[in-house]
Amino acid sequence: MRALATCLVLLLTAACAAAPRVAIPVPTASPTHEPGTLAVTALLDLSGTRAPKGEAQRTAMQEGAGQQRAGGPLVRLKIVDVAGSDARLVLELRHAAETADADAIVIGTPAVLDDVLVSVIGLVRRPVLFTLPLVEPPGVAADAEGRRWAFALAPSLEQAARSAVSALPSRATPTLIVTDGSLQAGREQVAIEAELTRDGRDRPFVMTAGVEQRDTFVQRLRPIVSTGSAVFFAGPAASYLSPQRLVPPADATTSVATFLSYLTDPADAARLGDAAPAARWPGLRAAAATAGGTHAATATDAVAILAAASGTGIEPERLRQRIEGGTFAGIATTYAFGPSKHAGADPRDLVLLAWEGGRITLARPIAVR
Repeated sequence: MRALATCLVLLLTAACAAAPRVAIPVPTASPTHEPGTLAVTALLDLSGTRAPKGEAQRTAMQEGAGQQRAGGPLVRLKIVDVAGSDARLVLELRHAAETADADAIVIGTPAVLDDVLVSVIGLVRRPVLFTLPLVEPPGVAADAEGRRWAFALAPSLEQAARSAVSALPSRATPTLIVTDGSLQAGREQVAIEAELTRDGRDRPFVMTAGVEQRDTFVQRLRPIVSTGSAVFFAGPAASYLSPQRLVPPADATTSVATFLSYLTDPADAARLGDAAPAARWPGLRAAAATAGGTHAATATDAVAILAAASGTGIEPERLRQRIEGGTFAGIATTYAFGPSKHAGADPRDLVLLAWEGGRITLARPIAVR
């Protein structure tokens, strides 16, 4: 018996060794939640140095998710702080791809849609909605998989630049562009320069200035500023420069119009102080009626769009197709997407905003002296 058992063991061992290994595919994970539930992950800047911060967007999305429960799917919202880091943003997207714990993702940070980000979005294979203008460097393949899943809810940098340049009272208005040297600011600078050229205006002065240069900035600015001048702050300028300390106040001989970035939020505007009457920035018309500003209204719309597109199911491909084929009336604007149109904001709702009486208002025309 012992000999027979030994033979059986040897035969089984040989059979196992000879049998080919078969690779069993691992099915893609799906979010586990109750029927009628939409899982949304929002990646926001709640800490760090990058501006604008995400507090207003977080509050708006939480309120929007609660409102959806009455007539739509139950929105299960997960907020993740990427702490002003592009690397953290990519890591959180990779995590979403590995765990598939979200039906859709909202990115409420300044983002660069480069090859890395497009590639990671292609791995996620879930709709990714951006609430702030996207920086799109040249060279990214138009047919990349990630582009099929990326949707822009904010106007483009070019549209924002056009709204500001068109407000200048004269084509002879001398202009200065201030940048902090970041990629975000660099792309805004390019957009502003291109719009000035398209509109037949003179080439602007360009100045790079950071926090360490603020003490000498006014001295460098004064020789350039003259009656009817305009200063554009590219990128989240209100966060790294204090406009009230930098731009000379209007007087009998000087009238300066200050244009801030679309990234300006109510917290930035509240710090304008005496510079508020001269400061303007591109935003969506509805922001004048909402306490949270343009970005908060767009974040609310992101949740509403996903809830409306989810319909009776949240299968990723169908959810993407519903967004592509739909028109959504939001708080900030009306969004219209298509298979080859993933930027949905209506540019007719893009206006210049100002800060007056402790709240956001529609900007008045620039006075000419």
